[in-house]
Amino acid sequence: MKKYSVLICILFCYFSSAQPNGYYNNAAGKTCAALKTALNNIITTGNNPKSYSNLWTQYPISDIKPRTVGTGSANVIYDIYSSIPGGTDPYQYTPTTNQCGTYNSEADCYNREHSVPLSWFGGNTSNDGPATDYLHIYPTDGHVNGKRANFIYGEVATANFTSLNGSKLGSSANAGFTGNVFEPLDSFKGDVARSFLYFVTRYENDMVTFATNADAAQSFDGNTFPSIKINYIKLMIKWHNLDPVSAKEKARNNAAYTFQGNRNPYIDHPEYVDLVWNGTCPGLAALPVDIVYFTGKVDGNVLKLNWEVGTEINLSQYEIERSFNGTSYTKIGVQEAKGTHNYTFDELTDNIRGRRVFYRIKKVDKDGKFTYSDVFSIHLPLNTKFTVYPNPVQNNITIRLSDNANTTIPLQITDLAGRVLFTKKVIATNGLINVNASSLSNGTYFVRLTINSEVLIAKVVIEK
Repeated sequence: MKKYSVLICILFCYFSSAQPNGYYNNAAGKTCAALKTALNNIITTGNNPKSYSNLWTQYPISDIKPRTVGTGSANVIYDIYSSIPGGTDPYQYTPTTNQCGTYNSEADCYNREHSVPLSWFGGNTSNDGPATDYLHIYPTDGHVNGKRANFIYGEVATANFTSLNGSKLGSSANAGFTGNVFEPLDSFKGDVARSFLYFVTRYENDMVTFATNADAAQSFDGNTFPSIKINYIKLMIKWHNLDPVSAKEKARNNAAYTFQGNRNPYIDHPEYVDLVWNGTCPGLAALPVDIVYFTGKVDGNVLKLNWEVGTEINLSQYEIERSFNGTSYTKIGVQEAKGTHNYTFDELTDNIRGRRVFYRIKKVDKDGKFTYSDVFSIHLPLNTKFTVYPNPVQNNITIRLSDNANTTIPLQITDLAGRVLFTKKVIATNGLINVNASSLSNGTYFVRLTINSEVLIAKVVIEK
């Protein structure tokens, strides 16, 4: 359950209009493409698009929560990239005062984050429509918004950037995706998933054009139905179920109806998600498939593989296979099918660091027939006990130890020729070490830490 939910509703509901009686009558009894199109008609009728600048005046009304950090305004902007429900926010923004178009670092100011990036649909904020649609555009920290850029949402295997609230950018932990992905906190995964599902429903007639954009290739499908690639549907449904609709979302949805005359149906009726996208729908017979998703994340010197199963009819076992070239695979483990729907496999990484590794699951039936999962790949750094970010670096290097230790550690920075340019003992506080690298010129260097007599190395690039 998300924290602040009662307080948020008190703040939001005063300014908002509840779901009108009969609003979804034309959706009754429908499923799959017919339901999606019915919802499109419902949420398009009466929609009065606002300008991009109107968002600035709407956020202080409907995207706020009570201040819990610092002094100043009683209410602050509810920023999904900096808020920590159930914890202490690292910083908070004063509505209106802290708005910005430019920024230098995190905690400078907030701006407008298109959860479905502008580049995916060729958006132009000077035109009303998807580029100015409040229901998928959130107030967020400008620097973190910039880091997210136009990357898809996903689950991160190894992070190259971590925001102060724990949102991450890095390689994908989900099989079937390539390149960097951006992962918000679990508390907001349902929010962005339902915003995405709203977008492909509200603009389903535009998907044939939107899907031609290379940035959107891993998420958009160029048809009015299903409008989403199968792997991305799986992820969005997973996040929708992981993070149920909160009072914050309901109140924001009500405010959207007052502001622009339409609503997100997947907030009002979460059950619509399964009714629209399920394995009985034409073209979605593979949803869910035997393996709903397959992920891997590094934890210290262990790579933890995890896969969730939708069905296990006549299934005997799962064989875990590994490859170093993506072509030739070797079996490294076996898990019997036990009907648990969730399986894990751990591999020590000490002997496979510094290279890209590929994994797949071989699903073996009781009659000996088999099929394969999507391939999950990950580049394992020279060490898996600490990470360096941002990378490239300008002037300050942040090092995060995987065990969150509080200790003193010898540190060296060397150039590519092995010459020691910097050496000192650094203090880790809750696993974090900050190093001033302003004296280093542009180039590539190695950061070396000595932890329990083991020398661990990470590559860092300086770009000023």
